[in-house]
Amino acid sequence: MRRKGVSWIAAAGVAAAVMMVVASSAAEPSPSVAVLRQAVFCPPFKGPAELAELYHSHLVAMLQKAENVEYLEGLRMRLRAPEFSYRIEGEVVVDEEEQAFVTVVLIDTARKEQIASYVAPASSEPSTLEAWKRTLQQEIQRRASKLPFECRIRRKMGQNSYSLDRGLGSGLQPGMVLHVALDEEPLLSPVTGEVVGRDSPRAVGQIKVFRVMERTAYARPLGGTQLPRSRKLYARTF
Repeated sequence: MRRKGVSWIAAAGVAAAVMMVVASSAAEPSPSVAVLRQAVFCPPFKGPAELAELYHSHLVAMLQKAENVEYLEGLRMRLRAPEFSYRIEGEVVVDEEEQAFVTVVLIDTARKEQIASYVAPASSEPSTLEAWKRTLQQEIQRRASKLPFECRIRRKMGQNSYSLDRGLGSGLQPGMVLHVALDEEPLLSPVTGEVVGRDSPRAVGQIKVFRVMERTAYARPLGGTQLPRSRKLYARTF
């Protein structure tokens, strides 16, 4: 009986120690996972000034807080915007019955394609504005997390490393590995000649980031692979 008591006490002590370790590890913050962010800019909304400025300011605030978005503005938007970025165009329109609506259009600037559009009643009433914000917040997070991250890469003559046109704000970190692809070829309609789609991107190699600066980063081919000699290379996640 005494041995059983001792073993029970020992077991209880071990269990308590295990619980303390589990509790302490749960209390410690888990290491953060790197998030690659989409480059997005949003020019001022068109339409009646009061409502247009109101809706534009709220959308900009949402973009600035979104985890998967690097919001670009000012000189960087006009002069240094990365090639693979997204533009959000907004407008407030008033119909014949004096009812106002706000339209928001998401455009892939590199491919000059409209990805999505949203239309909703517009008003300075808090309930109407909040309903619109909830919808847009959900769409921002959903699309930004699903769209692949893409950036242009270039290699200078005589160098083995490549420069990227995204930097710290995009979430790039040393050690990250990205796939390299060639620009997609447009698919043309044999009848109208219009662009009806694009070839699916195909990976031609991988690069590993070794240095990240404010507006650029540097990477080398992974495993000594040879990338195609082309000026139309870009890195992406699939």
